[in-house]
Amino acid sequence: MIQKDGQWLSSPEFADLVGFRRQSANRILRNAKSGRLWKEARLVVRIVNGRGGAAGKRYEVLLSSLPWTYQKLLIDRSEPSKIVEYYRPIPAANQGSIIERRLEMINEALDYPPGTPERTFELQRAAKKYRKTVRTLQRYCKELTDSGGDVNALAHKRPSNAGQRRVHVSRVFDKAFVEAGYLASELPELSNWIDGTIAAYWQSPSQRHGWWRVQLESQTALQMECEKRGCPLPKSACKLSRRRIMQSESQRIVDIYQNDRKLFDDMKPRIRRDNRTFQPMEQIVMDVKPLDCIVRRADGSETWPKLIGFMDTGTHRIFCHFVTLNKGEGIRQEHVLDGFLRMVSDPHWGFPQQVYRDNGSEYKMFDKIRSALAMIADEGIRTIINAKPYSGASKPIESKFAKLDRAVFSQMEGWAGGDRMNKKTQNVGKSTKPYSGSFDQFVQEALERIADFESWEIRSGPFAGVSPTQCYHDHLDNGWRPVNVDTLTLDAAFCEFSTRKVDRGVISYGGGRYRHPELPNRQTIPVAIPYRRGSYPLAKIPDHGWVATEPEILHLPGNISGAIETSRLQSKNEKAVKRSKQAAVNINAKATMARRIINIPSKAAPAPLIELSQSERARQLADARFDRETKRKAQPTVEERRIARQMEETERWEKARGPRSTKT
Repeated sequence: MIQKDGQWLSSPEFADLVGFRRQSANRILRNAKSGRLWKEARLVVRIVNGRGGAAGKRYEVLLSSLPWTYQKLLIDRSEPSKIVEYYRPIPAANQGSIIERRLEMINEALDYPPGTPERTFELQRAAKKYRKTVRTLQRYCKELTDSGGDVNALAHKRPSNAGQRRVHVSRVFDKAFVEAGYLASELPELSNWIDGTIAAYWQSPSQRHGWWRVQLESQTALQMECEKRGCPLPKSACKLSRRRIMQSESQRIVDIYQNDRKLFDDMKPRIRRDNRTFQPMEQIVMDVKPLDCIVRRADGSETWPKLIGFMDTGTHRIFCHFVTLNKGEGIRQEHVLDGFLRMVSDPHWGFPQQVYRDNGSEYKMFDKIRSALAMIADEGIRTIINAKPYSGASKPIESKFAKLDRAVFSQMEGWAGGDRMNKKTQNVGKSTKPYSGSFDQFVQEALERIADFESWEIRSGPFAGVSPTQCYHDHLDNGWRPVNVDTLTLDAAFCEFSTRKVDRGVISYGGGRYRHPELPNRQTIPVAIPYRRGSYPLAKIPDHGWVATEPEILHLPGNISGAIETSRLQSKNEKAVKRSKQAAVNINAKATMARRIINIPSKAAPAPLIELSQSERARQLADARFDRETKRKAQPTVEERRIARQMEETERWEKARGPRSTKT
């Protein structure tokens, strides 16, 4: 049964012992030979010549390396006279590699009985091979034999005080504390106190200065605590090792949580999502990235452009819209919406189903297209998602920006690095040279590099092994098509709508006055306020539609341009009136009035109640007063005379310029 004085079991014997099939036992021993554990035990396996294996080789397992349950099971099966009583040595921790190494040294010598020339020869050969003395190898063999074949005997012995704490505060402090005549039994309590103190300093702002600052504060606190307890020690004795300090380093998270929520948010445990389930344009993530590149404006001045990015979650593509701003100017709603309209009009992108936006005010305008997003989104899906404030990890576009920095923008001229204040990127103490070409050339090169970057395979995550371009093409092959939207209609959806009353061809908005020749006078009309800065309001004229207004221009008194502009406005206004007249049918107001008069009931006048007579003088006075009122009313007023003079002057200028205008 048990070969070689009860130490090694063949594969069939091992299978019979554990109750497995022979093929399963061979697989267990083969895996154990490669270093795998079996039932949390490291089996010692060797390959020897013999029947039962391929090419005359077979596996054997050392009995003492099996779990004690199976060892005891085999001993119970054996005859009482063959049961070997031996002690079970207790090895120190982490001794598996030492056991394997020592067993390998004496493995060949164990095939021969003790004291034989063959064992001596094998021990001498192993001593040269492993650079050990023969006496050391003989000791290994004796320890293994005395233990009854238990391989744990080859390990370092477990110390008698294993598991007991020998150092409480520190070696220096414990020694000085006892030598000063204080009781050693007080050290455990002092050790618990210093553990709490070190943790408290790690939770305080001291951790921001590094571990040595926590060590300094803790040592000072330890010295003060000893004085408080009536056992003062010198400063040189209150030493704490770096290892003791670093054991509580994880407590620094408390200070980070209280004072740096951004860093704490980046350190939070997070889940991973499989975005491969998204279709193209099912979700768009948008954000703004200031570029660390210097370019020149058309006037030659330098600026740092900004990138407004729209990332398609379903394909990892990114649509880029570059803008340049004046000094002190930031990204506004019109910049973001212009980029969004460009993306929607692109035939490879189209209109999204869901918008994942940042919390900046420049993204608030997207609330106006919730209904449009809901028309193509799946039922029950939130069309607009607000990103978590101050949480870059919650927006997948942030990591995409970081990759673009490394793969695209850092490869271009004008790149100044991540720290704009550091002037050591190209020349020590000198500013970075700007991009040599124009801004349009910069944008063209950046888009070409981004197209090349999106053709590379993604190396990690759910999209590993597939490039964004290939992912997009796969969706096209599966029948995906973009959703097209009229950009003019979408552009109008972002306007602010209101009403204004027309006063002599002028509407007022934002402190300005705007004109259009066809504005209906003294009517309240709808007005659209564009989101673009500097744009003029749009007015909706009845039976005509939306028209663009122009700001009113003040003219100098006596300047001919004022008369020309007045003539132009009045001419267009007359044309608008005539066009409105053509839209109406001919009517006969006199006939309709006559029809109403016929239907009015009539009665004879009643007799007068009393008849008053007036004298001849009163009649003459009344006639004179009537003649005076009639003449006064016939005379024009001062305002009417002023208007008449202006009209005469306008007609004179028009007649004066009339022939010249026809000649030209």
